[in-house]
Amino acid sequence: MADISFICRCTVVSTKPIQPGKRHPLSALDRAMEHSRIRIVCYYRTPPKREMGEATKRLRESISVMLSGFPMVTGRLERKDEGEVYWVVKCNDAGVRMVEARGKGSVEEWLKSVDREKELQLVHWEDMFQKIYFWSTFYVQLTEFEEGGVAIGFSCTHLLADPICATMIIKAWANTSLLEAAMAPVA
Repeated sequence: MADISFICRCTVVSTKPIQPGKRHPLSALDRAMEHSRIRIVCYYRTPPKREMGEATKRLRESISVMLSGFPMVTGRLERKDEGEVYWVVKCNDAGVRMVEARGKGSVEEWLKSVDREKELQLVHWEDMFQKIYFWSTFYVQLTEFEEGGVAIGFSCTHLLADPICATMIIKAWANTSLLEAAMAPVA
């Protein structure tokens, strides 16, 4: 069985500044999903004889490049009350929360015995604060296994993304990591 230990928590920002004053209002459908969240875990093998931390370092650098194409991801929620309460994303450079962790054993061993509760250890999430401006709407957890493999946990509020949007963000990050060039979504 693999045990997970947490190393650090940091904020990752995009490599390009966001246009000041940019806001994105959320639709009625978005608001209907306010109390839901999305959690995704992707598992990868790593090349043999690699140094611990090497994969995590590369992923941490590439996510900054990818975030330049997704200003909503680095933004913060604002709650407006103008007759009707609604949410707006203030697109800014506040960034995405990232957690780095280590797992004992290999990713293959982990997958042989994983269940829902254990898998939730690979996806960081924090409930919304009273001061929503400080709360990150997207979280990434990078778990590198000592005997090989990486798990990438991605979570976000369903207010901002559905599973298809979350998959597009993860795909853009993978393209950035592999191709070393950001691939922004088609508008």
